[in-house]
Amino acid sequence: MFRSAKEMTGIALEAVDGTIGKLEQFFFDDQNWAVRYIVADIGSWLSAKRVLLSPASVEG
Repeated sequence: MFRSAKEMTGIALEAVDGTIGKLEQFFFDDQNWAVRYIVADIGSWLSAKRVLLSPASVEG
């Protein structure tokens, strides 16, 4: 099943112990358009924290 990056932006990211943040952005390989990194916003409204995730570490 294909989904657009725009459609997926903002969805909640879940870990085994609950919600950890939301999907914010994708970084693509410019040669083959593969997703190289996913940017997750794991901060609160008071403090922004962003982390890079490998697509291999994400399920679903």
